Amino acid sequence: MIKKLLFIAAITTGMGSLFAQNLDLQDDQNNSIAGRTYYFYDTGTNLASTKLHVGNSSANPINFDITLWEIANSVPSDWQVCFGVNCYIANNSNSSPQTFSSATAPAMGTYTDAKVAPFSFAWSSGDWGVWRVRVYDNTNMSDSSTAYVVWVADGSPTGDQNSNGIIDGGEIAGDVNNNGSIDGGEIAGDVNGNGVIDIWEVSGDENGNGVIDGGEVMSVDRINDKDVNLSAYPNPVLNNLTINYSIDKNVENGTLDLYDVLGQKISTYNLSDNKGRLNINVSDLNAGVYFYSIKIDDKAIKTERVIVK
Repeated sequence: MIKKLLFIAAITTGMGSLFAQNLDLQDDQNNSIAGRTYYFYDTGTNLASTKLHVGNSSANPINFDITLWEIANSVPSDWQVCFGVNCYIANNSNSSPQTFSSATAPAMGTYTDAKVAPFSFAWSSGDWGVWRVRVYDNTNMSDSSTAYVVWVADGSPTGDQNSNGIIDGGEIAGDVNNNGSIDGGEIAGDVNGNGVIDIWEVSGDENGNGVIDGGEVMSVDRINDKDVNLSAYPNPVLNNLTINYSIDKNVENGTLDLYDVLGQKISTYNLSDNKGRLNINVSDLNAGVYFYSIKIDDKAIKTERVIVK
């Protein structure tokens, strides 16, 4: 049985909130996931058949399209988008939005035959992928519904002590050793336990509900990702990588950590100033995707991706 985890976290862009008006992106139990981060946990084979529903609250049928954005993949993998038996491929390593059409959501009803899933048959335990999924009326693009969807092969959210697939009362997202607290090497809000706060996670979100609420703090000294600027070149890189960084607030105990796609830390570089440049020789690394993360007092503030050729 596929385990699912739902986080309440609004997704916004320069155009404002992407909550649905008539269309509503849902899980396969007709629960709305609009504006949230939604997790699928299962074997690779089962993940390859995951479905999403599209609700329509209007009195008329709506023809809708699906757009996908690739956020991150731990292994190179394309995604499948199907409307019933009509299937298409969302290509890995394509940074542009990929749109597929179309199907019809019935009036005051739900379209239940949309498949959005990775080609994950050969995924090993811990492999994962994150895509942003949007459904919209193809005659009225403002009528739309969007979510981040995360697929994880096997396992469960870190901190899920009762293994019900959800971070609930008394549990803490990021509590890898399940001792009920965030201690050395753990990060509050790190749902997948890869050691960094990814784009779909919230730094400081101890209870894992996707928002910073009473008693929680966004980050040390309220520093967030908007206070940090990162750039790396060349990207992709073959031998020598240069990372420029700047932090808009005065901080101490800052580091830049380099991780592989499995979340294993490769190296740590101490930051002697709020602004600077690091030169890193990556010629000994295997080709693939890596992540570099600014941390303040061991709290990940901002993470970016680099590709090693």
